[in-house]
Amino acid sequence: MKQLTMPTKTFTFATLAALTLALQAGTAGAAAAPAAKPAPYAAAASAGAVNSAASNQIFNKYITLLQVKGQLPRAIAFLDTHIDEVSAYQASIMVLRLENAIVAGLPSFESGIAKPSIQTGINKVYKWKDSFADIISKTKDKKLKALLQEADNNGLKLETAEGFYFPVVDYKGFQKYRAYVGADVKAYIDIMTVEAEEPKVKDAGLMIGYQEIANRTLSQERFVKQFPSSNRAAKIKNLLHSYKILTFYGVNNSPLFDYDNNKMQPNAIKGYNMILERNKGTKSEYLFLLQQFMDLAKAHDYKLTDEVTAFRKAKLPIQ
Repeated sequence: MKQLTMPTKTFTFATLAALTLALQAGTAGAAAAPAAKPAPYAAAASAGAVNSAASNQIFNKYITLLQVKGQLPRAIAFLDTHIDEVSAYQASIMVLRLENAIVAGLPSFESGIAKPSIQTGINKVYKWKDSFADIISKTKDKKLKALLQEADNNGLKLETAEGFYFPVVDYKGFQKYRAYVGADVKAYIDIMTVEAEEPKVKDAGLMIGYQEIANRTLSQERFVKQFPSSNRAAKIKNLLHSYKILTFYGVNNSPLFDYDNNKMQPNAIKGYNMILERNKGTKSEYLFLLQQFMDLAKAHDYKLTDEVTAFRKAKLPIQ
């Protein structure tokens, strides 16, 4: 089979930071797939002309390959070549196992790229949004080239914050698997790609608008409701909680209520009210809570009064 190609200040709120950092680290410890085959997978498998014996052989070979130290790039290449020869259920397990393996290898690359010599080497040639490939093409440092190429081959991408360079999972690279996996894994890939490509927070400041915060929260909420038994439901629940915190509190350098006058950010007022208007009639616990919050804030001239503070503490406490 032909190989697949891609279609064209520290946080004030420790809970948000901890949840955000735990999302990638927690994936490696998750099971690869639910014990029983959900109905959508069964339907997908029966709809396709998949040879059971052959697909099982491919699946087993891939799982074995993933368990061999240093063979992750080879496993990725194998998955790219053979994912269309297995059932949707098997493909979903294979993709989630790949994510587990990439996350498990992440700490090693974090340590390597964190070395002062590597940081200096990247900084000498780095331009905004440069990829591993961009850095490799511009540097003459052979050690740097080798390390970054290995990171790239192991499913990672370059990210930067506060002048520091570090690797993260390249979820955009998972998009090529969407056509072969179950509905929950497909939705999961989409959610995580957005997170990887456009981080919500950097340098303790918001990197996305308030409407985007709400839209992402709604997407995560839909996932949890639609796929409660998904292997990635717990992870998306954690992400959803972090976005709720972000919605009602903001972060250190982008607080929802201004530090000087205690007034809600004008863009938040506009953005949240637009989201509520656009989604009238939509059944959503998040939207219901946001409507209550905005009604209360409006009654207090959008200022952080004792009543507004009490509402946040009661409905979404930060521990």
